[in-house]
Amino acid sequence: MNRFSGKSVLITGAASGMGRASCIRMAAEGASVYAIDIDEAGLLETSAIVCGNGGRIETAVCNISSREQCFTAVASAVKSFGGLDVLANIAGIIRIGHSPEVREDDWNLVLAVNLSGPFYLSQAAIPHLIESKGNIVNVASNAGLMGQAYTPAYCAS
Repeated sequence: MNRFSGKSVLITGAASGMGRASCIRMAAEGASVYAIDIDEAGLLETSAIVCGNGGRIETAVCNISSREQCFTAVASAVKSFGGLDVLANIAGIIRIGHSPEVREDDWNLVLAVNLSGPFYLSQAAIPHLIESKGNIVNVASNAGLMGQAYTPAYCAS
């Protein structure tokens, strides 16, 4: 099954969890994967798995809370693979605390990674996705719909 043969995919949160699993699956389906995360060691593990299975992957350490790094990541993916067909916004973080005790730094970090990062990446990717008739996949938690105790920033984002 090569449903993504000839396609290029940028995946966030690629060092672990759903991001890593998505890299492995997309590469197995024939995609060229550009994997980003802040965890360099985790990216190396993801890359080793994908390459060990015969897939094509490039990795880059990227903090998606930075607009500049998001635009750089998209430009690098396009340069590496000649275009972009899919943006998969999977990265996310959580900070736990009772609402009156949530620190401003934690609130801002969670919103920057979970909300601003996918927006910045989408801004950078949309012109390339229009050209390729590609798409954006945003992975989110149901905590935004039904709430979750002690995670106000996570639920808001």
